[in-house]
Amino acid sequence: MAANGQSLRPSQYITTFGPSSVLETPDGPVVIAAPSHSTLFENIHPEAYEIQDLRLSQTLLNNKKIFRIPSNAELGVKENRLVYHAYYFPRWSLCPTHGILYRYKPQSLIGCPRCKTASKWGKVWAKSREEAVRFVLACSHGHLDEVSWSLLIKHKKGCSKPEYLRWQGGGGALRNIRIECPECRENANFGEVYSRNFSCSGRFPEENNRRVDCNRPAKIIQRGAANLRVSEIKTALTIPPLDTQLHRLLQSRAVLDVLVAIPVNSKNLLVQLLDNLVKGNRLDPLISATIKQYEEVEILGVIYDILSEITNPKKSTEATLRQDEFLSLHNAACDGAPPQRSDKPGGPNQFEVYKENVTTFRLGSGRILRVTPLSRLRVVMVQIGYTRPIDTNQNDSQENSPIIIPVEYMPPNESTAWHPGVELFGEGIFLDFVSDTEPKGISEHFPLQGEAYSRWLAAHNSPSSYQKIKAMLANKDEDLHRLDYLNPVFVWWHTLSHRLITALSVDSGYSSAAIRERVYTCTINNKTVGGLLLYTAQSGGDGTLGGLIGLVPHFDRILQSALRNIDACSNDPICIEEEFGEDKVNGSACYACQLISETSCEHRNTLLDRRLLLENMP
Repeated sequence: MAANGQSLRPSQYITTFGPSSVLETPDGPVVIAAPSHSTLFENIHPEAYEIQDLRLSQTLLNNKKIFRIPSNAELGVKENRLVYHAYYFPRWSLCPTHGILYRYKPQSLIGCPRCKTASKWGKVWAKSREEAVRFVLACSHGHLDEVSWSLLIKHKKGCSKPEYLRWQGGGGALRNIRIECPECRENANFGEVYSRNFSCSGRFPEENNRRVDCNRPAKIIQRGAANLRVSEIKTALTIPPLDTQLHRLLQSRAVLDVLVAIPVNSKNLLVQLLDNLVKGNRLDPLISATIKQYEEVEILGVIYDILSEITNPKKSTEATLRQDEFLSLHNAACDGAPPQRSDKPGGPNQFEVYKENVTTFRLGSGRILRVTPLSRLRVVMVQIGYTRPIDTNQNDSQENSPIIIPVEYMPPNESTAWHPGVELFGEGIFLDFVSDTEPKGISEHFPLQGEAYSRWLAAHNSPSSYQKIKAMLANKDEDLHRLDYLNPVFVWWHTLSHRLITALSVDSGYSSAAIRERVYTCTINNKTVGGLLLYTAQSGGDGTLGGLIGLVPHFDRILQSALRNIDACSNDPICIEEEFGEDKVNGSACYACQLISETSCEHRNTLLDRRLLLENMP
C-alpha cells in the first residue's frame, strides 16, 4: 500500500477520482482502494458519516444509504496522516537515462540494470516510482492491469526472456517507439501494439487484485487518460417539503429503526425512545435535543411522511424526481420559499428563495423569462460506480458497451449497502418561461421549428436506430422516451445552459468550471415544459457568497451576451453544418462555441445543438 499520501477534497473523490482511479502522488502513481479495502471502516460504522436524503436513496439508489468521506480533522488525526489506503500501480518503470523497461523487486539494491547499484534499497524504490510507466491495460467491463510488456515481443527460440526490455526511439508518435528484447534482439513496434486488442485478466487492483473471468478485449491506454475511469454520479436537490431539518433528523439510522419497530403516537413516547437511544450510545445527544424542540403536531406529521414513504412507497424514477424538483422550484418562483433549517447546529440553510427578488424580463420575441435567485440550496452528489468507456473497435457494440462497476461498502452481516457522497451548499439561478395570462401557471415551452428540430424530434420519437446515443445512455434506469433526453425542448435548454455558463463566468467571479447545470424537461397536463437551474456549490461551510444571484437584476444583459455570437464559431462553416444523426451525440457543437468543462455539464458535453438554438431564439 502507498506510504506517502496525496490530499483530496471529498468532492474530488466523488466527481473526478474514487476507487480504481489512478492518482499521482509524491510516491508515484497509485490506484485508490475500494471502500471495503480503504481501512476507513475498520473501527467505525458508516452511519457515523451518514448523509440523509430519503428522496435520493429511495429513488435513484434502490434504498441504499449514503456516507461521506471524513476529513483528517474530523477523524482527529494530523493532516499528513493517511486515512484512506491506495495501492502502488503500475509497478513497471521506464528509466529515461538508459531507455530500459524494468520492474523493481522489493528491497533490491538494483532497479534499472544499467544504473549504478544503490547503497539503500529505499532510494531505488523511490526512483522506480518516479519512473513508473505511463501505460496500463483496461477493458470496458471495469478491469485494470499492468501491460504484459515481455509478451508483446515474439522472442526467438531459446531466449530466456529477460526481466527487462529496451525502449528505443521517441518523438511525438508511438510508431517511432520500439520495444526490444536485449537478448534475442526481437522487437515490437509500440504504435502497432497500442492499436491491438489483448485478453483481459479480469483484475480489480482497487480490491487488492481480486480477479474474475472476463472475455472482453482489453486495450493499452495511458494511465492519465480521461476515459480510463468515468465516475457515474447521481445528484438530487434538497427541496421542500420532504427535505426539512426534522425529516433528516428522524431519518437517522437509530431513530428510523425505532420508528419502524414501535408505533409512535405522541411526543412523550418519542422522547422516551430518544433518551433510551442516547443512554445506549446509539444516538448523538445533540440530535435528540434538536428533535425535542419541535411541537408534537409537527413531529407526528413528519413521522407519518417518513413511514408512508417506507411502507407505501410511490413508484419513483429519475424522471419523477426531476419533475418534483421542477415543481418545487416553480412554486418557489411564484410564492417564495422560507428558509429550510440545517439538521446541524449553525449549519447553512438548505433551501431559501425570497419572492421579492424574483425578476422577469420581456424578451425581444415578446416572451417573458423569469429569473429566480436561490439564496441557499443544498445538493447531494453520490458516486454509484464508474465505467471505462474503452473503444475496442468491436462490431458487437452492445456487448462491449461499458458497464457500471458499483462503488459501495457493505458492512459485515448487513444487507444494506452504502455509496460515497458529498453535500454541497451554495446558490443558484432558476430560469423558466411564464405566461401573461397565468403568471403562476406552468407555461408550455414555445413551439420549436427548423431542420435541427426535425432531426431531434425524429430521434425522440424513434430512438432505436441511434446506436451511439443508446450506448451512452445504456446504464440509465429508464428508456430514452421517459427521460426525454432526446426531446428537442431538452436539447434547446441544454444548449442555452452552456451559452449562459460561459457568459456568467465573465461577470460572476466564478470560473465556468465552478458553475453547474441542472436541466429540467417534463410533460405536465399534456404540456411539454422546461427550465434550467444554474448553480455553484461547495462542500461544508456557508457555501458561496452571492456572486451568482447578484447578477439577477442584470440577467437580460447576460442573456444578450450569451446569444450575441451564436451565429458565429471559429470552426464555421464546418461546425454549423454538422448535423445530428444516428451515429452522433451532438448536432452543431464544438469546443469553440458550446462545449464546457465536463464537471459543469450533467451529460458530458453531449445532447447539444447550436443550430437548434439559432433557429429558435428565445
